[in-house]
Amino acid sequence: MNLPKKLLLIICVFTIVAVSKAQDFHKESKNRNLKILLISDLNDSYGAVTYSKELHDVVSRVKDIKPDIILCGGDMVAGQKASLTKGRLDSMWTAFDRAVLDPIYQLGVPFGFTMGNHDASPSFLLDRESASSFWSTHKHKANLTYVDDTHFPYYFSYIKNNVFFISWDASSAYIPEAVKEWMQQQLVLPVAKEARARIVLGHLPLYAIVASKNKKGEVIEEADETLDFLKANKVDMYISGHQHVYYPATKEQLTLLNAGCLGGGPRELMGHSGAASKAYAILELPKRKTIESIKITGYEPANHRPILMESLPDSVSGMNGTIYKLK
Repeated sequence: MNLPKKLLLIICVFTIVAVSKAQDFHKESKNRNLKILLISDLNDSYGAVTYSKELHDVVSRVKDIKPDIILCGGDMVAGQKASLTKGRLDSMWTAFDRAVLDPIYQLGVPFGFTMGNHDASPSFLLDRESASSFWSTHKHKANLTYVDDTHFPYYFSYIKNNVFFISWDASSAYIPEAVKEWMQQQLVLPVAKEARARIVLGHLPLYAIVASKNKKGEVIEEADETLDFLKANKVDMYISGHQHVYYPATKEQLTLLNAGCLGGGPRELMGHSGAASKAYAILELPKRKTIESIKITGYEPANHRPILMESLPDSVSGMNGTIYKLK
């Protein structure tokens, strides 16, 4: 049977794409040194279409840091205000592309992210519409090797250097059951079970560590139950933003990495006299090593000096529990 040339061309294109994806997946399932640049909470005041000097500086350093992947803990734009129009929201995402996403894309570095409350709060439908519209046309710039992108950009899974990542929708305190069910299905996949680490990225944290977020609605509901859920599904690390303070912690052997902010409003840890400062972090996992060997270093963007672990308190207690400094 002779197939039309147009159909043959379509078949060839799909075959090439499928082969390319399979090759990428095979490559990313191999153990290699993994360097992660972690940034979070990039936004300034409501409706802002500009970004801080510190963020621009860190983005300009990506070519020197040479990360294998960049993770962003959310709040890429400054939404969550009812008076913001669709046009203004779209302008904010265009500004994010210009200042952050496109420069990273031009360097060929994958960009894993999670939606923040200022990006796509569930109660702000216009924000979610604008976020979905932006990522539907800029998905290629994330440059990720997806395992499942069915629900992109709100929750999706991907792999890098044999580390399995999940970005879930923690843009509010409530994680829908459908998201948890999807996540359970993802974490029993062979690619997840055979990975040397499983990392979940979400915006809201489990436990409060700053005074202004030490209340209901600013942390994930039922923190202890969520901790048990993550542990039961063999998650090794939960990375969050929202609190605007760097604090690598642990609770019941699950690493809870609280990312600092690069945008407005750095905060102090509760019960700690250290001054508030912006921060970013670099995570390094050597080839053939498991998550226990990961090195996490926070940096102050003002001078790019490491944040000394001895400068951080041994524990921080909030209204819903205590977490302990990572040793």
